[in-house]
Amino acid sequence: MLRDRPFSEGSGVIGYPELPRLIDRKYLGSNPDAFQNLLPRIFDHLSELSGYYPGFDEWLDKKVLPGLMSGERSILLEYRRGDLSGLAIVKDDESEQKLCCLRVLPPYQGTGVGLKLFERSFEVLNNDSPLLSIAEEQLVVFRKIFQYYGFEFAKIYPDYYRPFKAELSFNGLIESDSNFSLLKPFTGFQLPKFRKSTHG
Repeated sequence: MLRDRPFSEGSGVIGYPELPRLIDRKYLGSNPDAFQNLLPRIFDHLSELSGYYPGFDEWLDKKVLPGLMSGERSILLEYRRGDLSGLAIVKDDESEQKLCCLRVLPPYQGTGVGLKLFERSFEVLNNDSPLLSIAEEQLVVFRKIFQYYGFEFAKIYPDYYRPFKAELSFNGLIESDSNFSLLKPFTGFQLPKFRKSTHG
């Protein structure tokens, strides 16, 4: 696994001169050392999300990495004061345009980094309403931004990734053959106080 390879010594903070703003097939072709030196460190910054998604590390290794090499996925990086402040993973293939993952590092939450990553994701995908999904606990974090952009709530997926927890999709439906879809959904779950909003 990429994340298990040794990182360079130091504080673990990835500084601006080391990282590009976009990692895609073109970047990896020009920087083959990124597979050992850069991607493991980036994936490590995403590890906090694994609590919401069992199998998250496997997804990074088996879906994201091959997607970067094939050109269907890209990683967007944002910086503040010379340090990595946030990152997003997008997917763009024949079947879907999806904002797969977005993380703002804790010191930069509430500073506009998330908005910048949403905007850059829209540019890369050439779509301002990409498919995305969130864990039910994250609705409070994303509600205002989803309303701001006019994202349409699409469906609740009870027990989709974790027992007794729902995944919520916006701007479309999650593909039915997802790697994480290990649990059989039950009926009767209600989304708490979320209304479809229109952006005007």
